[in-house]
Amino acid sequence: MAVIPSAERRSYATGGDNTTVGTMYSPNAFCYKLTVENASNGAIDLRAEDDAYNEVVGQIVREISPLAYFVVDDASGVVHLVMDKNINDAAQLQQRIREIGKDTGATTTSIGPNDIDISGSDVVAASSITVA
Repeated sequence: MAVIPSAERRSYATGGDNTTVGTMYSPNAFCYKLTVENASNGAIDLRAEDDAYNEVVGQIVREISPLAYFVVDDASGVVHLVMDKNINDAAQLQQRIREIGKDTGATTTSIGPNDIDISGSDVVAASSITVA
């Protein structure tokens, strides 16, 4: 059986020596910050959109299938996402979310039993993560 030197093992595990403090690394997944907003860029308070079937949070999660996610408990509309490596473009993910529930010829979306417009939602790549 071959023995792999420790430096080489470290390279396999992290994709190299990417270990600089204060730098976001995501060798096996991508992390994003989603802000759910309407067409006027007003944040959607998701606290009222997580307690019944087919509401905004559920529809977004079903559409994008994150590996993990966290919905912030305030009026900001923020959802932290951990996505598979195949979802590697914030702009494409943003467009996909903005089009959930969009009818042919429409310029905005209207989803869930509360008819919430999410067509102004923004997605940015995460610059850091915190786990509590």
